[in-house]
Amino acid sequence: MKRFFGRREGENIIFDGSELVHISRVLRMKEGDRVIASLNDENDYTCVLTEISKTRAVGKIEKIEKCEATPKKNIVLFQAMPKREYFETIVTKSVELGASEVVPFISEYSVNHDYKSDRISQIVLTACKQCERSKLIEISPVLSFKEMLERLASFDAVIFAYEKANSPLDTRLLEDKERIAVVVGCEGGFTKKEAEEIIARGGEAISLGSRILRCDTATLATLAVVNILSKN
Repeated sequence: MKRFFGRREGENIIFDGSELVHISRVLRMKEGDRVIASLNDENDYTCVLTEISKTRAVGKIEKIEKCEATPKKNIVLFQAMPKREYFETIVTKSVELGASEVVPFISEYSVNHDYKSDRISQIVLTACKQCERSKLIEISPVLSFKEMLERLASFDAVIFAYEKANSPLDTRLLEDKERIAVVVGCEGGFTKKEAEEIIARGGEAISLGSRILRCDTATLATLAVVNILSKN
């Protein structure tokens, strides 16, 4: 069944805006068709469409189940702002790889200092539907490097992808950890001073191999390893 984000009114789910367009004009669904509704929580709502009009579609709730794609851990990506096209790819793949939040920040080598919030919100929505997540991930406002460092204190583990590290990620770093931060640089990586500050704040520097990876590749590789090893 197709998945759509809506809002609940009693025993019904209301779909409007772009979701209504997708239901009525793109997929040409009819009354009586069944869909899965997401309400930005951890549940899936199986519905039967009872009304499709120019202003809304209505689905009557038949069944409520826990969404199987909901991440088990709280993994937050701290991403130094890369070029816009790289950031959009990173956001999409962060949804697929179980991140609960993406926190962009400005590092010394950042050339892009902001993102288009409306476009990123749509990317998050589309990615959640594609990978069957029922809860949208958060995209933080862009932080300064200092603000990013201050947030790291609240995590059980801080995994720092660093090209000058010598060792890969040790599974033991993630054992019994519920709140995990992942820190990755932009195109130019980090200055020596920035890397030292991240490590001083508890960052465990890990190697991703002998080759220098593009920033979006480094982010995906790190999230994939953390996602698997943390059993997220």
